[in-house]
Amino acid sequence: MLMMNCKEFKDRVVDLFDTTIDMQTQVECKAHMAECPECKAYYEELAETFMVLQPQEAPASSNVTKQRRLWRLIGAAAVFLLGFFIGWSHLFSASAVAEPSRGQLFEQWIKSVQNVGSFQMAVYARTTANDNFAYFDPKADFVRTDVGLLRQNDSVFYRVEKQNGRTVVFDGQAQYLWIPNALYVKGPRAANFLEYFVNLLYPERLLAMQKSAIDFSKKNEVIRTENDSTITLTFKGTEKNSDLQQLFETGKMGDCEVEVENVFTKNDGLLRFVKLWVVDRGQKTLLLHIDNIQYNVIMSRVNLTQIPDCQWTDVTESASDIAGDRLSTLQSETATQAAQRILQAIISGNDSQASEALVYYKDMLPALYDKMKGCKVSDFQERRDGEYVGTYVFYTLTHPDGKQEHKHIAVRNDNEKHVWMADGGL
Repeated sequence: MLMMNCKEFKDRVVDLFDTTIDMQTQVECKAHMAECPECKAYYEELAETFMVLQPQEAPASSNVTKQRRLWRLIGAAAVFLLGFFIGWSHLFSASAVAEPSRGQLFEQWIKSVQNVGSFQMAVYARTTANDNFAYFDPKADFVRTDVGLLRQNDSVFYRVEKQNGRTVVFDGQAQYLWIPNALYVKGPRAANFLEYFVNLLYPERLLAMQKSAIDFSKKNEVIRTENDSTITLTFKGTEKNSDLQQLFETGKMGDCEVEVENVFTKNDGLLRFVKLWVVDRGQKTLLLHIDNIQYNVIMSRVNLTQIPDCQWTDVTESASDIAGDRLSTLQSETATQAAQRILQAIISGNDSQASEALVYYKDMLPALYDKMKGCKVSDFQERRDGEYVGTYVFYTLTHPDGKQEHKHIAVRNDNEKHVWMADGGL
C-alpha cells in the first residue's frame, strides 16, 4: 500500500469526521499520522474543535491540553465571536436547516482553501490592544489585528498582531507572546496563546465547522444570496452569552441573538469578507468585521517570525520543578483555596507561594502589588461554565479605604502537574 502524502491527507482529513467513511481511507489517514507529527497535530486540533462543537443532543468532548487561557469577558457578546471562530454548530446551538446541496457546496470551498500557501487579513474587533485574543466588548472601539500565515514544506508559521499591542508568533517550533514593555512568554505549539482565535488561521477549519452545523442543526435560519461575483451566507441564531455577573448571580448564562454574514467569491470559492453582529433587544451591534482576506500572497518567513531580542519566560517550565510535599499540597487544593493563595501572595507583595500560578503575570507583578497593597479578600464563591475548562472564583475585594469591589479570578489546572494557575481576571 502506498503511503499518502501530506497534501492527500489534508484533502481527506475532514472525511475522518464522517461516520460513513470507508475503511481504506481511515486506515491510510491513520497510517500517515503515525509517520507525520505535523499532520497528526493538525488532525488533533481539528478534532478538538469538531468534538466541542457537536450538537447539544450529542455527547461532546475536548482535549483540554490543546487549549490555554480561554480568558472570556463580561461582555455579553464575546462568546458569540468565540463560537464563530471555533465553529458554526456550537455557535448556533438552536439553528439551521440546510438543503443537502449546501453541505456539498461547503465541501468545494474547503478544498479551495485547505492547501493555500499563504494567508493574510485584517480583523477589526471591539476589544483593547493589550488584552488577550478572547477579549471582546461591544462597547469598546474597534482595534485592528493583522494576521499572516505561511505554509512551507508541511510546516506552518504565523504572526497575529494587535495594533500597538499584544502579538503572538509561531516559528514552526515554539509560540511567543508579548506585550511591549509588559509581558514576554514562550511556549510550545500546544500552549495556544491565541486561544480559539487560532481557528481563523485555518480557513478550511472554519468552513468544515460550518458544514457540520448545516449537516446537524435543525432550527437556525440560513439565508443565501448572490450576485454576479459573490455568494453571501447569512446565519441567524441564539447562543449563551458570557455575562459573568449573570453566572455569579444565577449559576448560568443567558441567551442572546447573533447574526453572521459571510461573503465568498464565486470564481475561486474563497471566503473574503465576514461581519458579525450581536442582537440585543432588537438592537444590532457590529462586533467584528474582516475585510478582503488575501490568499497566496508573497511573504518573508524571516519577517513573519521576527521577535524581540529579550529575556523570555518559558511557560512549560512554570511547574516543572514542583515536587514532594508542595506538589501534593497544590494538587489537593480546591479552586477556591488556590484563588485565596494566589490573591494573598499578590496582596503581601511576595509571590513565593504562588509563583508557578502567576507565570503569565510575571512582568506585571509590580503593578499588581501596587494595585492590591493593603487590600483584603473575602466571600469566595465558585462558578463553572461548561464551555470553560477552568473555574471562575468570585470574591469581594476590600480596599484600605473601605471601598468594596465584586471581582473574579479564573483558574485552571489542566497542566501536566495538575496545579491551579491564574488564567484571567487579574
